[in-house]
Amino acid sequence: MANIWKVVPATLLVLIIFSGMDSAGISTAETIVPQIAGEFGVAIDVGTSEILYNKNAHSKAYPASMTKVLTATILDERMDDGEILTVSPNAAGQECICLGLKTGEKISKQDAMKALLLVSANDVAVTIAENVGGSEEGFAELMNQKVRELGLKNTHFVTPSGLHDPNHFTTPYDMALITKEAVQHPNVLEVMSTQAVKIKTSMQEKNISNLIKLHTMPNVIAGKPGFTNAAHHTLVEYLKKDNKEVISVVMKSDKQSKYIDVQTMANYSFAHMQNTKPVSEEDIAE
Repeated sequence: MANIWKVVPATLLVLIIFSGMDSAGISTAETIVPQIAGEFGVAIDVGTSEILYNKNAHSKAYPASMTKVLTATILDERMDDGEILTVSPNAAGQECICLGLKTGEKISKQDAMKALLLVSANDVAVTIAENVGGSEEGFAELMNQKVRELGLKNTHFVTPSGLHDPNHFTTPYDMALITKEAVQHPNVLEVMSTQAVKIKTSMQEKNISNLIKLHTMPNVIAGKPGFTNAAHHTLVEYLKKDNKEVISVVMKSDKQSKYIDVQTMANYSFAHMQNTKPVSEEDIAE
């Protein structure tokens, strides 16, 4: 028995040693990469954009209404707070989910963003596109210009809503970077973090609620789900735990699993992130 280690292969010996180690604070269970139901997924460190969880993170897929995160970002960049958008016949006739806008109805930038992100209103998405970009095609040019500014190589957008088009696609990693940009806009982050709010147009007032129950999910600050028959269920969430920040994206999942998928990737990522305690003056040697 004293010579048993002589016949154990070196690679197996390393595995045996590390399987019993807990001195670094990572248990054996934490070293096992958990599975998700979605076909595509990623979690990134918001501070560094480092990939912490990867399941086909650079593969192209359809984002569905996660697209509206970029639509909201462009709206915030190109319209001043308080500006008014006017609804066209084309926007009023969109395939719903819709707010129920009518031709000639007017809505403020802030209320348009709320309806866009919280109830995923497609008529509002087209209203934004036409008022900001002149047309849906013009707005798509702005979307793809922003994509290029962010350095994204595997993304191309066609619609402001995310309704299916074979040339409208992104990847989990690119979508995470789009969301990272979005949450740096206080207006966008505030709306994405809202559970319920009242909105007002020139023709109606409505109480609206977020499609996702943010406060029932651990560490979730903001999020945006999506669905089309082609995309299946998609979801992006921005999460914080202590001083750690993660953006988690799942694509081509199912209705229930998408929330579990995002939490699974985020929890795994939080467990493996370096502690990034801010440096204080006392920490700096003179």
